[in-house]
Amino acid sequence: MTHAALSPLIGREFDEFLGAPIREDRNGTTLSVLSALARLDVDPWQEATSLARMPKEAAAERLTLLIDALPRELASAIPSQTSAVALVALLPKGKTPDVRPSESASGATGLQQTQMLIGLTALVLMMLIFFAISALFSPGPEIGAIPLAASAPETTMKAPTKRGP
Repeated sequence: MTHAALSPLIGREFDEFLGAPIREDRNGTTLSVLSALARLDVDPWQEATSLARMPKEAAAERLTLLIDALPRELASAIPSQTSAVALVALLPKGKTPDVRPSESASGATGLQQTQMLIGLTALVLMMLIFFAISALFSPGPEIGAIPLAASAPETTMKAPTKRGP
């Protein structure tokens, strides 16, 4: 199931449907459409959007199957077919519900992009520091440096010796 903060990408037109009571559970607590779908591990907002796009008969049939899938301890005197038809009538009219971008979804994307940018910036800075330190300590031709050949012991040249009378 999708995370609840990212799911409600739909407008308030589904509130009446999702908040509608289906039946009572064994404790006498009213079970709403939203609670029932969540208990079935179905995303309530995606399911509501999907049902709204279906023809009424198909939506009622799908909702009946979902209600029938609830555990039997939730059974009440109301047949699921009757309640499904009544619940489908609460769905918004038309096949294109008002789907709006969620602030939390776009906020999560913005946060993710910011974190990625910070990470890449840190990586570039670490690489620059590494190259600066390696250039500082690398033996290379520098101004005022003693060439390698001059620091090696000279084996080919010998000091002239005096021969004499």
